[in-house]
Amino acid sequence: MKVRFDPFRFFDAVLRICGALSGAILVAIMLMVCVKVFLRYGLTYGWIGVDQISGMLLLYMTFIGAAWVLSREEHVTIDFLVTHLPDSLKRIFLIVSSVVCALVCFIVFVYGTKEVVYSIDKGVLVPAELEIPRALNLAAIPFGCLLLWIQFLRRAWLAFRSGDRSTPTS
Repeated sequence: MKVRFDPFRFFDAVLRICGALSGAILVAIMLMVCVKVFLRYGLTYGWIGVDQISGMLLLYMTFIGAAWVLSREEHVTIDFLVTHLPDSLKRIFLIVSSVVCALVCFIVFVYGTKEVVYSIDKGVLVPAELEIPRALNLAAIPFGCLLLWIQFLRRAWLAFRSGDRSTPTS
């Protein structure tokens, strides 16, 4: 029996992992902040770096989970104009907006990758309580935009091919 590689299924698995990781990051941030508050007001002990780390984790949570949210069509949209259009025009709007968003995500991916590489080459650190490498802070942006780029292209392709908004995710 020959096993065939299905890129859609593989990408969907990556998105599910990223969605779960994004949720785990949210729980970790919540726990860190709760422990920090307890230490501060319960034991009068400060926990240095929690705000900085939770800020960085918020960035990771957002960019890692964004493509998963898009694949499920659960992102926030402002569609008061589009809802009143005929289905054929809705489909065109979906395709055009997906292609434009894919282009923007690709541009951010390219420039974000350049900034990450630059930060690694120069050894740039974030001047704060904890001197975290800037590349570590920025790495989520090109990674998330790469996933978003792929998902927006897939969304446009599926809308073009089938005429509906569904994507093959579980």
